[in-house]
Amino acid sequence: MQRLLHSSKELDESFAAFILKTMPLAVMIVNNDVRVQGINEAAQDFLCISGEEAHLQKCGDVLKCIHARGPGGCGGASFCSRCVLRKSVLEALEGRTVSRNKGNFDLVVDGVVKRWILLVTASPIVYGNMRMVIVLVEDVSLVTQIQGLIPICSLCHCIRDDQGDWHSLQNYLMTHSEAELTHDFCPICSGKLQVQHTLSK
Repeated sequence: MQRLLHSSKELDESFAAFILKTMPLAVMIVNNDVRVQGINEAAQDFLCISGEEAHLQKCGDVLKCIHARGPGGCGGASFCSRCVLRKSVLEALEGRTVSRNKGNFDLVVDGVVKRWILLVTASPIVYGNMRMVIVLVEDVSLVTQIQGLIPICSLCHCIRDDQGDWHSLQNYLMTHSEAELTHDFCPICSGKLQVQHTLSK
């Protein structure tokens, strides 16, 4: 019976390792010093770093954060207090709850500074007597950022997409961003409506 339980535990551990390794999202296991204990293959591909290079490095160094290059390193710059990754990890460690945050992250990629919008999910885990955090990192820059020149009609304010089709500003924003729109009246339109209402009486 003891042998059967031992085999079952090994199967569970090897299956968990398999799942972590093959997950399509970038996953890191981070300790309470915000240092990487482990990293899956998707994270290695996403961050262009090997598991050996990432091991025990601070998260900012693994992600090649521009602020980690300063004299204080990762966690030592004034920006670090607002870092979405650090915030998520610390919230998970302190509150022992799942933390989900989105924010800008300035990275150095091939010598060029690029701004990514990262969605970071962090959840505390306990393995043996070690408290750590499992961190999922997603680049949502293309989903949440509208950039460049956008052709807009001077009269009706419809927007022309890349295929040449015209869409209302409201529909365009809802399709190309995570924004949720609500309706209200600006002071000028509100005044016009009051005048129209008064005149119609």
